[in-house]
Amino acid sequence: MGHSIIHFLTANPSIAIFLCLGLGYLLGKVHYKSFAVGSTVGVLIIGLLVGQIAKFSIPAVLKNIFFDLFIFTIGYEVGPAFVRSFKKNGVRLVIDGCFFAAVAFLFALIVFKVFHVGQGEGAGILAGALTQSAVIGTSASSISTLHISHAAKLLMNSQVAIAYAITYVFGTVGVVIFIKNIAPKILGVDLKEETKKVVEQLHYHATASEDAYPTNPVDVRAYQIHAGSPVVNWSISHFERHFHDKLAVERMFVNATTPTPMAFTGKTKITPSTVITVVGRSDDFVSAADLGATEMEEDRFRNIQMIKRTVKLTRVYSPAILPALAAKGLVITAAKNQTDSSIDDFGKLHAGDSITLLGPAKVIEHFIPSLGYDCSTGTQTDVSFLSIGIVVGILIGSIVLTIKAIPLTLGAGGGALFAGLFFGWWQDQHPRNGNIPASVRWLLKSLGLNLFIGCVGLSAGAAFVPALKQMGWGVLIIGAFVSIVPFLITLLFGKYVLHLNAVDNIGSLCGSGTITAALNAVTEEEGSSVFALAYTPTYAIGNILLTIMGPLAIALL
Repeated sequence: MGHSIIHFLTANPSIAIFLCLGLGYLLGKVHYKSFAVGSTVGVLIIGLLVGQIAKFSIPAVLKNIFFDLFIFTIGYEVGPAFVRSFKKNGVRLVIDGCFFAAVAFLFALIVFKVFHVGQGEGAGILAGALTQSAVIGTSASSISTLHISHAAKLLMNSQVAIAYAITYVFGTVGVVIFIKNIAPKILGVDLKEETKKVVEQLHYHATASEDAYPTNPVDVRAYQIHAGSPVVNWSISHFERHFHDKLAVERMFVNATTPTPMAFTGKTKITPSTVITVVGRSDDFVSAADLGATEMEEDRFRNIQMIKRTVKLTRVYSPAILPALAAKGLVITAAKNQTDSSIDDFGKLHAGDSITLLGPAKVIEHFIPSLGYDCSTGTQTDVSFLSIGIVVGILIGSIVLTIKAIPLTLGAGGGALFAGLFFGWWQDQHPRNGNIPASVRWLLKSLGLNLFIGCVGLSAGAAFVPALKQMGWGVLIIGAFVSIVPFLITLLFGKYVLHLNAVDNIGSLCGSGTITAALNAVTEEEGSSVFALAYTPTYAIGNILLTIMGPLAIALL
């Protein structure tokens, strides 16, 4: 019976892959306080376990396709933020992110040389200790270009996966404890008090932006126009201009007995007996007191369609439009940047961010061209754009530079990352082309990476025990040093060289190490999301620089 099951799984590896995916995601939900196993580690563990029962042969092209989809999407998402970080987020944060990556790699390289760590082990330790799963894929791309036997490549890939699995847990838990509990003591600050100071400073600026975005209650009223009203024969556009666009006509009825509203445009004339439904702030209706009309209290006149629209801001957007939005009864219910982090201060919105508007349909449609474009109209993925981008990335990754007999290459994965950066930045500048909706990006990132990881686990499973015996548990100790020392050095660099305040210093550390778990931990501990301000630009830098460490380790070890 057992032999039949094994034969069935090896004959149908797609079942084994999706089994790893299903059970791995379930295992990934296991968490304790700020630490979660995570889907990637969960899928890898299940893959290694399932790989013990048989030797699975997964085509390399399949793994490459999954990983290229994942890594291109990562580049696509962080590209705009990466470019903007050099322009708007302060040189110090950019330097801090680059410094962390340089220190992490150089320190790891020295440790690897001293303790004679091999190529596969080193790349795996970097991936796990720095919790950057993408390193597994970029390392695999580089390993495939080495002039060694197929068996040696399989063993090296197994070493990458196993070293990653061994070091990942401390790479997450150890760093979370360091950043949350130890870093503030090293800085000599009460982080809660420091957070309050920064929040108070930001609140001053936030107040200014709130003044620019008034929140007077929005009102809806309906009027039946009399024959002698001064607005008779006015067009709807004329009516709204007369009230300085502070009142908007949302619906029209031929008369009070008409059951359904009529279709109208800005050129439609207001005639006697017409009933108009008007939207505006309560204060602005004072100027409408002399309309020469009877206010209608019936709900059928005053009930208007309120809709939500998510709008991508482009270069046409200006903060000066915020008061006009509020004046027309539109409310911004959510705002996010390119990395899907929330934006609380609307005064800091800029091109590339997205906002969710709530308000009357007609008013929203009127304002969208002045903001950007409706994301709901861009629900389809530009597959051509995506595919061509990956092709460009693979071509970039195929370039090999030989320096002193050492072949240096990004590999297909690293090339796809850099292509994603450029294509993401270009799409941000030309938002109507190359759209990849957020939900699709999540699927490509999560499913692409974890399908790749599942294949890696299944392929490495048979070599798990021999590779573990060869490496030994010393890998765990080496990984712990590689996890903590770069954070410690960068923390001191941020304080004494860059003179970052404690909040920016810790937020920057979380981003530079791309460790979202630590950001969540300090945010929960201090009760403020202000750390995300420094996290966002350095997170973009970390995703790029940490990912290319895999190929560098393979080349230099």
